[in-house]
Amino acid sequence: MSQMIQYCGMDLTKDIDCFLLDLDGTVYFGNRPIEGAIDAVIRMRKSKRVIFLTNNSSATREFYARKLTKMGIPATVEDVYTSANATCDWLIKNRPNAKLYVVASPDVTEEFSRRGLSTDEEADTVVLTFDKTLDYKKLTDACFLISRGAFYIATHPDMTCPVEDGELPDIGSFMRLIEGTTGKLPDLICGKPYSTIAEGVEAMTGIPRTQTAMIGDRLTTDMRFALDNGLKAVLTLSGVTDRKTYEASGLKVDKVIDSLAVWDR
Repeated sequence: MSQMIQYCGMDLTKDIDCFLLDLDGTVYFGNRPIEGAIDAVIRMRKSKRVIFLTNNSSATREFYARKLTKMGIPATVEDVYTSANATCDWLIKNRPNAKLYVVASPDVTEEFSRRGLSTDEEADTVVLTFDKTLDYKKLTDACFLISRGAFYIATHPDMTCPVEDGELPDIGSFMRLIEGTTGKLPDLICGKPYSTIAEGVEAMTGIPRTQTAMIGDRLTTDMRFALDNGLKAVLTLSGVTDRKTYEASGLKVDKVIDSLAVWDR
């Protein structure tokens, strides 16, 4: 294992009260936990609050809690926060009477409905998620509504989603298709690196951002999110970012680790 790099003398065991852990590429790949991740979370939970914070809006909090528990990391919905949850919270606060057209899996669409948000094909607001059930009708319906002036929200900006065998097309790819059709970009993006999800998770934990660290593998979402929103930035090299890419990026994070397994070393 390569030598760990540390900046600013930050001791994660002393200086941080809450950890936000990205999932894909940080805790697991697909259905396989990253080596050492299970024990790392156990150690972390002895004295810290742990929230699994994912941009992946293809599934509900219940799904992620079950998945983590099955892997050996017991979790409840209170331990998970997704970009779809951040989107719901923003809508409830800012557009509670909006009529939504949600491009999402049935379970995620139902999660919006359970929060009291109205879904309607004659919508004034389009919500684009990482929809693994996406079909041509959903795309065309969304494009028609956006072209006619509907408020357009994307849950997050990721171009790809890392899995064991490589990269899946994520919502960023969908956004480019919609832009090519309508000429429009989202009016709001709620997930990392944007402030909407930072506000949502801070309200959820009640822990100040200065005492919160984001551990993730993506520079453009996880690390940019931490740096832009007053959190400590901890880059793990277990996912899509390698050391060479980080060093060429110009970003200066607080700490670089080879994987979650060595967060406290």
